[in-house]
Amino acid sequence: MRGRGWRVVLVAMAAAALTLAAVQEQPSAAELNRRGALLLEKGDYAGALKEFQAAARLRPDDAAIQFNVGLALFRLGRHAEALKPLARALKHPESAAQARYLRGVIFFERRDFASCAKELESLRANARYGEHVLYMLVESYRNSNDAKRSQEAFAELNARYPDSALVHKLLGIAHEWQGNETKAIEEFERALRVNPRLPEMAFAIGFLYFKQQRYGEARRWLERELELDPCSAKTHHYLGEIDYLEERLAEAAARYEKAIACDRNFAEPYIGLGTVHERRGDIETAVKLYREAVKRNPESAQARFKLGTALRKSGRREEGDQELAVARRLYAEEAKAKPPARGAPPAQGR
Repeated sequence: MRGRGWRVVLVAMAAAALTLAAVQEQPSAAELNRRGALLLEKGDYAGALKEFQAAARLRPDDAAIQFNVGLALFRLGRHAEALKPLARALKHPESAAQARYLRGVIFFERRDFASCAKELESLRANARYGEHVLYMLVESYRNSNDAKRSQEAFAELNARYPDSALVHKLLGIAHEWQGNETKAIEEFERALRVNPRLPEMAFAIGFLYFKQQRYGEARRWLERELELDPCSAKTHHYLGEIDYLEERLAEAAARYEKAIACDRNFAEPYIGLGTVHERRGDIETAVKLYREAVKRNPESAQARFKLGTALRKSGRREEGDQELAVARRLYAEEAKAKPPARGAPPAQGR
């Protein structure tokens, strides 16, 4: 009995020693946070997130660590997940402004303009973020039909940053609304001279040339956009449209497929790719692609029309007629809501 008792004691002591060693080997929250920061600097956002999340499990109320979790998620493009840790980071004085700014950017990209404006108003005077904050406020208030506040934000942006690329971008958008595409292109080009890496400006110029059916110039500007953003779905789509209009069907199909790969929720390239298959006589594949377009954008009159006509061609007249009826209603609503855009692009002979 005495020998057995000693064995029990020794086993217990060994277990305690192993537990103590494991505790001693476990890195602290500070060490995990430090590791994450180093990985973040190297661009290893997934690795950084793993370290920050481990640190947050040890110190869940640490607002600075929560900011790092949110920042890593933001860099990974996981914006919806970033909102909560960034909200917790607002309690950390050193990170609060950047956390609020990132939340504003996320709301802006999600087109939640009311939340964006609410988040960013306190950052109007911020030296680091003020220019972009004012731009987002201009657009948020405009999209919320608050013309007065939008104009006030634009006046402040123009006064504080008179040669801002974002000012030229907004002026270009205003000229485009007014139907003055020449002036719009001039302002977009000025924006690029101030900031050659400003996203979507080369696309905007290319799109306006596309509307004017000046396809060579449109292609040049759209390809320039791809130098900044190689996976811009809408840029690949409109290059596909140009290829289609120039009867380069294989090239058009490749562009539409690339657009879909870049953004599987973007409805337009499904229509384009479906049209290529329809031209080749593959109606069943075309129908599948048009259904995908309708699934992604049920309010697209063009998608409904293309699906309806393809269904009728394949012998499914009743279903086709139903889709065409929806298309007619949507076209009528579009016409009632606003007149056709000046210089509207052709519809690929569809």
